[in-house]
Amino acid sequence: MRIEITTDAAEFRSVAGAFLLRDPLRHTVLTTSVANHVTGMDAPAEPSRFLTVHGEDAAVVGAAMRASGRDVYLGALPPDGIPAVARALAEVVPESAGVEGVVADATDFAQHWCGLLGRDFQQSYRTRLHRLGALRIPDVAGAPRRALESDVALCGDWLAAMRAESGMAAGLDEAAIRRRVEAGRWWLWERDGQPVSLAAHQIPIQGWSRIGPVYTPPDARGHGYASAVTAHVAKQLRAQNLEVCLFADTDNTTANRIYRAIGFHPTHEFAHYVFE
Repeated sequence: MRIEITTDAAEFRSVAGAFLLRDPLRHTVLTTSVANHVTGMDAPAEPSRFLTVHGEDAAVVGAAMRASGRDVYLGALPPDGIPAVARALAEVVPESAGVEGVVADATDFAQHWCGLLGRDFQQSYRTRLHRLGALRIPDVAGAPRRALESDVALCGDWLAAMRAESGMAAGLDEAAIRRRVEAGRWWLWERDGQPVSLAAHQIPIQGWSRIGPVYTPPDARGHGYASAVTAHVAKQLRAQNLEVCLFADTDNTTANRIYRAIGFHPTHEFAHYVFE
């Protein structure tokens, strides 16, 4: 078993792309992050690290990344390779503050990482990955529109509020949000001329696109706006013959309920751990 690490997203995609696309649903975060690096949608201030695990025949059998300023993110890995992956990343990015992946792999990685660095860890949140089945459009007051340049500050404020509520790691800065708005990937739901909810989608990869973030400020909740804007974005993606997925925090019973009501079904469960 051999491990390779590169800071070149394009090189990583050329080496690991076929492996990742064997399961594009599970690897949606890895593939979209790599695409955002390659296309310039993300412009990290420090290098990201992209890791591949190679078997005896040199074929890729696992992948992971540590995007700039974020936590380690695990793709599919051979169980006996997780200790070596933890060692390899601990050598180059020991400052990493946490790890995320499917529950069993993330737990195993966190145990090995903390054993190596003499630290402890605790779970900060869990999420479920959902895929869209038969889409159901709810009847909700208001209408959708694409976010505009003039909405970038509002989108940034709402994203910061979402992170504060959920405890999730730091997300996009204003420049990154602006690039996504310019690409037409962020939508707002309006009622009486006022934005009341937002939903975005990621760059399509091999027939898939992931919806997220989705956010409604507290004073606008309970009216179905998040359901409506999410369903609208899903409808736009389906019209492009794309499969659609999204994540929901397992503790957010409202989000899980509304996503299932409009046609999403859970597939994988992920855990995020912070290192202490």
